[in-house]
Amino acid sequence: MSSFYQLLFEKKQRSEISIFGFADTDSWETDKRYPVSPRFYPASVYPNAKTAIVIGVPVILPIIETTPSVFYNEHYRTINAHLDSEALMLSYYLNDRKSLAMPIPRDGYAGAEALKKEPVSAFSHKHAAYHAGLGAFGRNNTLLTPEYGPRVRFTTILTSATFEELAVPDGAAKRIREMKEKRLCTECMACARFCPAGSISNDKEKPYPVSRIDKVKCTEYSTALGAKGISPCGVCIKVCPIGEDRKAFSRENIQIYDEESNEKSDGRSDEKSDGKRNGGKPKNEADDKLIQSWAHIRRYGTK
Repeated sequence: MSSFYQLLFEKKQRSEISIFGFADTDSWETDKRYPVSPRFYPASVYPNAKTAIVIGVPVILPIIETTPSVFYNEHYRTINAHLDSEALMLSYYLNDRKSLAMPIPRDGYAGAEALKKEPVSAFSHKHAAYHAGLGAFGRNNTLLTPEYGPRVRFTTILTSATFEELAVPDGAAKRIREMKEKRLCTECMACARFCPAGSISNDKEKPYPVSRIDKVKCTEYSTALGAKGISPCGVCIKVCPIGEDRKAFSRENIQIYDEESNEKSDGRSDEKSDGKRNGGKPKNEADDKLIQSWAHIRRYGTK
């Protein structure tokens, strides 16, 4: 089993996964910062589990910027299928070596209607990623990572193997503790301000987990988008300023989303922009082209 950590590292090198980590299943019981009910502990899903292996891949920023769109709808489904496939093959690898493993489906619910009935699934991948030291929770109730902010999707493999058997490096526990002490969210409130469903609290005095997303409003909006074939929403992860991916795509300044909102409210998002910002100031030409490209993509492929 000494090669399992190396196997994941090599997968990351080949861009098959982008981020991974390990969590001791006992950490769910001892965590006081983001506690969950015992019925959502790993042992409730797989009693033999000693370790949760978390893998993730990013939502590509220029695609989430088109939301709601068919582009993002298909990207979202492709990512989920890829994660499920990777988790399945890794579980086979572990099972063949007697470290019994169980992959957890990426979503674990049968669409928005199921979420209306029960707004949670049997297991939280974002909590598993938190316990694996991959990020910290933000205002929008998602896990923010240094690399991609909230624009990353995770899945989990539960296994009977221990950290030692998986050859997890000795420094992993320290890194997990350090990440758990961080707060990546800046409380800029962009997610609350831009949320089209109004499902995120803008009360700065009540961050997650005191304030949780209104899942009824979120699910109802997602259902409406689903009827057009352009769910999920994803606006809250689109506008979050956290993540090195913003630097890579030269999108550190999220003011462009204000400009986009202004054009939508002015009824100009589906036609040539007049080149003006709100208040009549000249607009950055590159920003204008981006906004028009998003509008172009949204115009096609919906029901």
